Amino acid sequence: MRGWRGTWTALAALALAGCGETAPRYGEATISSAAPRATLSGTTFGSAAAMELAPGCPGYLDLETPNHVLRVREDVPFDVTVRSDVAPLALAVAHGDEVRCDSDEGSGHTPTLSFDRAGDYQVFVAALREPAALPYEVVVRAAGARAEPIAGPRPGSERMVNVTITSQPSGAMVRGEGGAVLGTTPAMFAVPVAPGQEREERAFTLSLPDHEEVVVRGTLEHAALVLHGQLPSIGPIEIAVSSTEAQPIRDYQSAALAVDVVEACPITRAEVGVDLRHSFVGDLRVVLRPPWGEEVVLQRHAGGSRRNLARTWSSEATEIVTRGRPAPPPLASFVGRSTQGRWTMIVHDDAGADEGTFDRFDLRLVCGGAAPNEPPPLRDPFAPRPPREPATITPPRPPTLADLPNRAEIVRVLGALRPQVEQCGGGQGGSARVIATVTGATGRVTEVSTSGVSDANVQRCVARVVRTAVFRPFRRQSLDVDYTYSLR
Repeated sequence: MRGWRGTWTALAALALAGCGETAPRYGEATISSAAPRATLSGTTFGSAAAMELAPGCPGYLDLETPNHVLRVREDVPFDVTVRSDVAPLALAVAHGDEVRCDSDEGSGHTPTLSFDRAGDYQVFVAALREPAALPYEVVVRAAGARAEPIAGPRPGSERMVNVTITSQPSGAMVRGEGGAVLGTTPAMFAVPVAPGQEREERAFTLSLPDHEEVVVRGTLEHAALVLHGQLPSIGPIEIAVSSTEAQPIRDYQSAALAVDVVEACPITRAEVGVDLRHSFVGDLRVVLRPPWGEEVVLQRHAGGSRRNLARTWSSEATEIVTRGRPAPPPLASFVGRSTQGRWTMIVHDDAGADEGTFDRFDLRLVCGGAAPNEPPPLRDPFAPRPPREPATITPPRPPTLADLPNRAEIVRVLGALRPQVEQCGGGQGGSARVIATVTGATGRVTEVSTSGVSDANVQRCVARVVRTAVFRPFRRQSLDVDYTYSLR
């Protein structure tokens, strides 16, 4: 089934206004009646929505850099087709002030667009469902190539095979079996194949400074061969990114900060940190979502009534948990995973009465090299921090008292009285709603009003029970708590 297809003009011109002669990521090809066919290859890249290129275009890509450039030298009808054996793709082609898009969710994954004018065309290939690195092949066929397929070699003659080699990182030197330099990745070249040598395996060596040498292999049975090499780093690579777009932390809501990592390499060490301000840290859950989507809970309602949180978690160092007991490294399972993709830190506020701001998320990843001999020293995540600028801010009130009881404490204190309140009902059923005034200095209930029951004796009984409730003292002068009990 053919997916979304569309053409955009005016808005597309705005989207591409600054593109100019942007160099393609993977290479270009020239099409004419004399050269009516070309094959290009690469890997989808980028996490921007394709609709930012032109409204309605599906998929995820890099808005700044086209995958390929087609230079069409004469007015001749031609098709651009992209295909992948891995996952569905989307195709966008920009020419002048026009952008055309197509995608295919069906079998074959072959989005196709048709054109008939000379000019330069920017070709964007997008991962359709989510940002991902998907290998693909683009085939361009002019009218002559469709009507008259390229003739095969004469019996006993030599034929040429188009070879495309890409690598991560790119820029690697490609050498043939004889040591001759064939190009740098992404490299495209032709290899002669004599009769009877089609099934022989060919080897190509990829080399890049500060990376291990890699050999990629393939047979030249078909008209084109596409190979890809992953070059591990010899020394450690460190990736450090941060997000400082402060987000509010509101009651019963979540705040998130995210960073994107472009580099792809296997993790040998991971470290994440948060810096947030909140008046009751025990209300919070701190959760990390790595690119592969398996969320890791880093902190769950720890810290009680302490204020603010500045903490770092590591794949190596054990962490301080409640009562000072050590816990296994929370990020140990990240070792060996790829760095590439979006990393999101989420702070959930699971209670009421206290709010704050999520100020900073730091991510540090190391690939390759030996791990440090000694893990970083443990530190108390709730240790006092120096005040922020200006230095003359008023010192906070003692951190031992919360501003107000949180929801968990209210449920704990008033819920413990439920058996006694139920007995006040005398079997009449229904429910009793109470509004209790709690004094902050003592945590005791000073006033109780009841509704929902008409029997005055039941009302007095319920009020008498609720007045025995004792909360932890808090900083505010008083709090009115609204709570409903079922009666037996």
